[in-house]
Amino acid sequence: MIDQAGPVSGKFEPGLVPRISELVSGRIRHGVLGSTLATFAIGGPLAALITVESPEELGAVLQALAAEGQPVRALGFGSNCLIDDCGLDQWVVRLGAGFKGLTIRDDGRVMVGAAASLMSVARKLSDEGFSGLEFAAGIPASLGGAVFMNAGAHGSELCDRIVSVQGVLPTGASATWARSELPWRYRSSGLPVGAVVTSVTLQLEPGDKAKISRICSDNLAERRARQPLALSSAGSVFKNPSPEVPAGRLLETAGLKGVRVGGAIVSELHANWIVNPERKATAADVMMLMGLCQQRVRASCGIELEPEVRLWRS
Repeated sequence: MIDQAGPVSGKFEPGLVPRISELVSGRIRHGVLGSTLATFAIGGPLAALITVESPEELGAVLQALAAEGQPVRALGFGSNCLIDDCGLDQWVVRLGAGFKGLTIRDDGRVMVGAAASLMSVARKLSDEGFSGLEFAAGIPASLGGAVFMNAGAHGSELCDRIVSVQGVLPTGASATWARSELPWRYRSSGLPVGAVVTSVTLQLEPGDKAKISRICSDNLAERRARQPLALSSAGSVFKNPSPEVPAGRLLETAGLKGVRVGGAIVSELHANWIVNPERKATAADVMMLMGLCQQRVRASCGIELEPEVRLWRS
């Protein structure tokens, strides 16, 4: 089964809209299609999409909704989620431009807002001659989402460079976690369920700009050669069972490249990517195809693939 992400119980209470709208100066939209907010280009309408512009606003919104028992989800770039075809009868909060700041300190530490693009931050800092984020070239995630999922590639993970994470708890309280206080794992930060990352402090090292740029270019070129970056998808669908046994190899060995359910297709380029090339796939198509992939790999080698993509369902 595909993972469920975040709180999933409770129903949206429309009577709270005026109160929440007041907290965010009216920045609430209704009926926005999830397909316009997620890289899979799949998903029905959202009951309420709230944009917050400061940690204080975020805290006030989460506190008010928590007091009413209302489920809330935080949306970054939507690069690792599959939004249900029926949409979400829940509150969804998104960080605005106020969370995109980047400050470079003299000691090489960098504070970055969670709404910033990981790919853009990696490029900017690399151009400035800071080494440590070369692996992130081409990863299409917000920094907050990348922290929460401990994004990684080319043998490196984001946690390798994290000093601390700043965020807001589901109760609305602010919190800061030192790197050592979180149980980092493969594709997991161990942050509390429902916590929203607002910024992160990174430790980078000065290096040779030309060398750093070359590594970034090489990493991006490798991604373009191996992965269908131009097609709608959510990136890697399943976690690698181990570094020595990548999910893509298991799926390819099981003969799954090119297998299709509705508009969803296992990529011919990389078997661990399900793509939506015509933007006609439904969440049901993807879920059925993922189940088929798990079934065939289980039958062929006895390994149970664990989804990396998260299902968002009311």
